[in-house]
Amino acid sequence: MKEQLVKSTDMIYDGINKCTSITVHETANEKIRANAQAHANLQSSGGARQASWHIQVDDVQAIRSYPDTAKCWHAGPAAADSIAVEICVNADGDYDTAFKRAAQVVRDLREKHNLNRSAIKQHADWSGKDCPAKMRLAGRWQEFLSLTDGAVNMSTMVSPFDGRLTQNHGDSGGYRGHKGMDIAPPKPGQTGMPVYAAFAGTVRKIHRTAKNGGKTSTWAPGRTGNGGLISNPDGEGNGYNHMKPLASLKVGDKVEAGDLLGYNDKSGNQTAPHLHLEFWADWRNPNSDYDPQLAFKKFGIKPGSAPAKTGNVTPVQSKPKPKPKPSAPKPSTGGNDKGDYIAIAKALNAMGLKAGYPDGVNGPMLKSATKAFQKQHGLVQDGNWGAVTQTKFEEVKAIQRALQKQGYTKQGVDGYYGAQTTENVKDFQRRTGLVQDGKAGSITQKKLGL
Repeated sequence: MKEQLVKSTDMIYDGINKCTSITVHETANEKIRANAQAHANLQSSGGARQASWHIQVDDVQAIRSYPDTAKCWHAGPAAADSIAVEICVNADGDYDTAFKRAAQVVRDLREKHNLNRSAIKQHADWSGKDCPAKMRLAGRWQEFLSLTDGAVNMSTMVSPFDGRLTQNHGDSGGYRGHKGMDIAPPKPGQTGMPVYAAFAGTVRKIHRTAKNGGKTSTWAPGRTGNGGLISNPDGEGNGYNHMKPLASLKVGDKVEAGDLLGYNDKSGNQTAPHLHLEFWADWRNPNSDYDPQLAFKKFGIKPGSAPAKTGNVTPVQSKPKPKPKPSAPKPSTGGNDKGDYIAIAKALNAMGLKAGYPDGVNGPMLKSATKAFQKQHGLVQDGNWGAVTQTKFEEVKAIQRALQKQGYTKQGVDGYYGAQTTENVKDFQRRTGLVQDGKAGSITQKKLGL
């Protein structure tokens, strides 16, 4: 970038620019030779009509007039901590080349100041002025943002759910102001269909306890049902609702595009089972939603198409994995099913948790033993053998079976994540080059073939 710094401070605010955002402008000057050099000279001469900006870009070069730390006059006082980039629209220049060169400049500024996509603003965002007008008229803003991703480019997308697009974002189908896209399963009423991560990212929010028909807000204001929120490397977010997350999935986990996240369910306020998918420009802001169709079109993916292998992503299944057949202890719905309590007591006693005589009564000893099991697995310690406890029990048994196939036979297959199972997992992690924490998280389970 060429440096032609303005020495005068007459057209900038006092203080230091915190560089919290980048604002994109267009010069609106279509005269011949109204290029970057002409606008840099205009600023140097002090003839910029009570305005200033940091960088001007044309199809040949980018010229810096002010350092990033200067508080330029470009979109009002509210934008004083924003870096201003002007794109030249002179008639003798190549606007498309200038467009791409400006995106490169913004990309470098993003990397320099550690800014995500949501920090890239239009002049219109500050004052309502139709600027950058040419870009806005052509509907190229999302294209521009994509070009600024640089090192954090979201190059891979996987269809998250196999089914049928039934409702779209906004006013196109669904209720007015619909925040996402609805994809119904292949057959009406199906649940237990797998949901996959559309993009790589980090798990930020999870909800598992919503009931069918419940309207209580969960991980996003006004949204209902089980689900989760994943932030992408570019600062955007993907929300998956009416989905029961995997028991092993937790906040802070890293996922790749195509990773299994959970299964669609009947939770929340829905007329029929479906996946409600939301894309946010800023994962921290639930009101930054935008039409997921933009991403699907960009990557050439049809909403509801079967998830497919992309890049180095492990092939995923378009059909759900068969559910394991119930084994003792059977899931309890909170009632007093005698058979359930007998099976639970026997299983807990086999783990050495002192559940008392298996008489089919959920007495103090059985509740205490259930709480001990729940505490050991980081679950809500309510003494009731609900669906979450049952899921954890079955998950541990699956881990133990997989360990046995690897030659670890001492821990047995009892659904209890005890000292021997922990030691075996650590040894397996040591042999396969994983973090040796003794916890069979998503990466370890993948290695085990689960």
